[in-house]
Amino acid sequence: MTNKIILLSGLLFLFSIKIFAADENKFHSDTIRIQMPNGTTIEGRSTYDGKHDLAGNLEIKNLLNDFLTRWAVLNITELEPNKSILIKCSTIKEYDKDIQNTITIEEIASTRSITFPTDTAIALVIKGNNKVELNSKVAIYFNTIKQLDELTKYDFSQILKNTDQQLKKKNDWYLKASPFVAWVKINKNYSAELLHQNTTMATANDQIILSAGTSLENIKGNWNGSFYARMTVQLGNKNLAKQAFSLGYEWMYDFSSGKENINHWVDLGYQRNFSKNPNKGDWYGLNLGYLAKQNGDLFEKDSFRLGIEKKVTENISIVPQIYFNDFFKNPYPGFKIKIHL
Repeated sequence: MTNKIILLSGLLFLFSIKIFAADENKFHSDTIRIQMPNGTTIEGRSTYDGKHDLAGNLEIKNLLNDFLTRWAVLNITELEPNKSILIKCSTIKEYDKDIQNTITIEEIASTRSITFPTDTAIALVIKGNNKVELNSKVAIYFNTIKQLDELTKYDFSQILKNTDQQLKKKNDWYLKASPFVAWVKINKNYSAELLHQNTTMATANDQIILSAGTSLENIKGNWNGSFYARMTVQLGNKNLAKQAFSLGYEWMYDFSSGKENINHWVDLGYQRNFSKNPNKGDWYGLNLGYLAKQNGDLFEKDSFRLGIEKKVTENISIVPQIYFNDFFKNPYPGFKIKIHL
């Protein structure tokens, strides 16, 4: 019984590891540009839903103080006025532990772009010729290092709280469903003025998908082919599919006894996309199957299977599985390669 528990727990452990270790800090659907009173522009990138405050999400002040502490070591107090530079801050990790911080400085071409909304003559301009990327969420446009020092004295908890209030004038559905770009002006008394907010057209993430495919699976040392059909209900927001629920039917061909036996399986599945990039998914799934119709001796009557599905490419998935009958009796492994048509 101990071995059975270990096998089943191992599969669930792998799935839970992916849930808690998922890196969701590389892509963000919403951009908020904040024009500060000292002539700088702060660009915050996040997936904003109106429920989590910007102050806790962006951590501008802490990031800026950390950067200035490291920058002071370089003894660079002035930047060349006729050149634009990009400063990138990054962290080198090893086994999920921060072991080294880096600052990269490069000269960039300077282009001044001014945007005017179609419904009003407000100039939306990024102030500052230089740019520092504090992390994937926060960047600051500035002209002098002195301006960055000035920003550390601002009360960002109040500034971002007021920005939140301006953004939340839209309804909850608007914030949850649509990627947007917002421009906010901060006054000297920390009050916020929403200059403009526009959305990009969100793709249809909530949908029903009918699919089919074929697979090859090794069970008890024998390779078996199969065909399957599946109906999937996919859910998501902000141009990003996040989770899916599926019902599938599989015809598995078994030739181990010298005869052509077809076993029929019904599967229930849950899939989750751990990527935050709509152009590159990272899907994992947890599937539970039941032997609806038995033929031959490969499976016992009333057999079940539990597996984790990893989508390797758009058309190929791998599925390690555990088969058992009754209530977790006689477990044995299987390994499946699925081809999605």
